[in-house]
Amino acid sequence: MADTGSPDNTDGKRLLEAALFMASEPLELERLSKIVGISSLGYLKGILTELEHEYKEKGFHLRESSEGWMFQVDGRFLPHVASLTPYSDLPEGEKRTLALVAYKEPLMQAEVIKTQGNKAYTYIKHLAKRGLIRAEKQGRTKSLSLTQEFERYFGENKEAIKERLIAKINREEKEI
Repeated sequence: MADTGSPDNTDGKRLLEAALFMASEPLELERLSKIVGISSLGYLKGILTELEHEYKEKGFHLRESSEGWMFQVDGRFLPHVASLTPYSDLPEGEKRTLALVAYKEPLMQAEVIKTQGNKAYTYIKHLAKRGLIRAEKQGRTKSLSLTQEFERYFGENKEAIKERLIAKINREEKEI
């Protein structure tokens, strides 16, 4: 690959890895370009593709989503390491929205708004963009349901997560 703006291909690649490692959310190609100082998006995409192949056999992968590039733990290992992070890349409001959808799926957006207020529109939009929920138009509202990406992200199937939610709610109700 010819160099098109990076001081050194190796340093650019390492800086790219560092940026992706530190990011709590996917990074778009344009943002990565500014961070690593590589002006050619095609050249940068080539480096990302190389990294994607290099990480294929590791415990985590580099992957491109609709939101950008990110490192992700291999799904086979996620159940074993998921407890090491409190899903810090999701704000509390979004976590509550996901919990509501997981508990009552399918759930109408209007019910989430009634429970969480207008700020939930933003939560739903972001969760749908990340692919964690599906929001399908149904009359004047939307029907919300969980996706395969939700299960991959949390490393469990949605039924197991729902069972844990129900158990937690039952424990909390007994304490009241």
